[in-house]
Amino acid sequence: MENIGQRLTNFLAQSVPLASNLGLELTHFDGENLHLTAPLAPNINDKMTAFGGSLYCVAVMSCWGMVYLQTELAELNCNLVVSHAEIDYLRPVGSESFTAICHADKQHFEQFITDFKSKGKAKITLTSTITVDGKVAVSFTGQYAILPPISA
Repeated sequence: MENIGQRLTNFLAQSVPLASNLGLELTHFDGENLHLTAPLAPNINDKMTAFGGSLYCVAVMSCWGMVYLQTELAELNCNLVVSHAEIDYLRPVGSESFTAICHADKQHFEQFITDFKSKGKAKITLTSTITVDGKVAVSFTGQYAILPPISA
C-alpha cells in the first residue's frame, strides 16, 4: 500500500499547490482508511486554532484522496470531481497537527467501480472526521463522481 499512497502524495505535490501550502501529508493508507495530516502552524487563525477553510480542505481532500487511490487500485482512467459537500465544525482544533480520516466501505467501493465500468460514470458519498481528544471536532460529508477522462 505504500507505493499506491505515494501516487497520491506525488499527484497532490504536482497538481494541487494548496496541499503543499497546508503542509498536507498522507500518514496512513491501508486500502480502507486514509489519514491526511496537516500541521497547525500554517493553518492557524486569529484564535490560535485551525482555520475553518484549512479544516475543510483537509477533510475534502481525505475523501478525494480515498477515491483517487481506489480508482488507482482498480486501474481506472477517469476524471474525479467533488459534486457536493457539507461540513460541520463542532469544536475548535488547537493541537499541533490535525488529521482527517476517511473510511471506505469495501463493498460500497466495489459497486462504485462496477458502476463506472458499466455506465462510464459513478457517484459515491464519503465522510471524514477530525477529532480532538477523542471527540469529533469536524464532520464532513462529500459526494464524489468519476467520469470519463478529459480529452486533450
